[in-house]
Amino acid sequence: MFKLNAEHGRMIGKVKSKENVTKSALTSLRLALKSYFKTYQVASQKGIINDLLVEESNPFYDFSQNNIDLFCDNTDYQEVYLQCIFHFHHFFELLLKDVLSSVHPKLAYKVKLDGDNSALILEILKNKQSNDLSNDNTAEFQTSLNRVIKLMNIQDENIPIVSKVICDNKQTLVDLNTLRNRVWHKGLYVLRLNELDQFISQNILPLVVNCLQATNYNNLENYWKYKKAPLDPITEIINSGQGVVDYGRIAFYKAYGLACYSMPIWKSDLDEFEKKAEAIVRAIHGMTVDSCFVCGKNTLLISTEADYNSDEFGVPVSIWVKSTAAECLNCSLRLFPDIGEPCSHGVEYEQLWRFEDVL
Repeated sequence: MFKLNAEHGRMIGKVKSKENVTKSALTSLRLALKSYFKTYQVASQKGIINDLLVEESNPFYDFSQNNIDLFCDNTDYQEVYLQCIFHFHHFFELLLKDVLSSVHPKLAYKVKLDGDNSALILEILKNKQSNDLSNDNTAEFQTSLNRVIKLMNIQDENIPIVSKVICDNKQTLVDLNTLRNRVWHKGLYVLRLNELDQFISQNILPLVVNCLQATNYNNLENYWKYKKAPLDPITEIINSGQGVVDYGRIAFYKAYGLACYSMPIWKSDLDEFEKKAEAIVRAIHGMTVDSCFVCGKNTLLISTEADYNSDEFGVPVSIWVKSTAAECLNCSLRLFPDIGEPCSHGVEYEQLWRFEDVL
């Protein structure tokens, strides 16, 4: 039987070129984004996107009576929701501790004090009263958050600029901690998809961007960010959450963002995918191929199906062809007609979905 001891495993450590940047935080940010982006696929499979769009057009629509509540019981949604919340929480927890460590290497540690004030802890640390510290465990999320905020009360030019950003957005981090604790300790609570879209687009993503810019986490996109594409999904999702939330646009850029994470690395793979797409179109009637507006390769397969109306004698009186789905063999972009035309979301693409009468 395996028994864990000090000889097992290895420390991941910090990013070598940056001080106070934990690699695991950037890994969690990457996982959080991918999990959030995956909510479009789960929702489209369950027919939820159209329900979300009703709120956009009708503010009096009662969400408690629609498919959104039932969707929360779906295990696929619960899986990506949990990953999204847990990993955003983990990213911010490690970032908070790195901010504290930038002030003093042990400011993120637990202390044996009645109160928890950053100024008092710093005084203890500077006086080297190590007996008042627990050297093997760091503080929990809420404690770390409070300490970073209390740094604002210390008159010191070396206090990190990001402390002000975190202080101004304290409620967002408190809410994130609440969401994490409700599901981590009880397992009984998830946000509806429309609520998750609001929270991520209006609160979490803007805070991520601001924290990255104001810390040593800046310019480390190669550790967490997706491949570059014509449009940036994070920016587009943030913009879509301003004012009246555009759920359709958010859904589109979640699919777009997931595709950016799925682009292959090797050029040999790109050539192979284009050949495969051409072979599929030749073999399957009703399948067409076009250039993908995310990766730019001629690998976007568009599926169609035919249907008809008949008269009282069963004779077809009208026949039509309509698109049913689009999937890129190269970057794995997956879209369905409920998302609308890409051009309506700011993409230079004339028309993706067909609906044509043939009789």
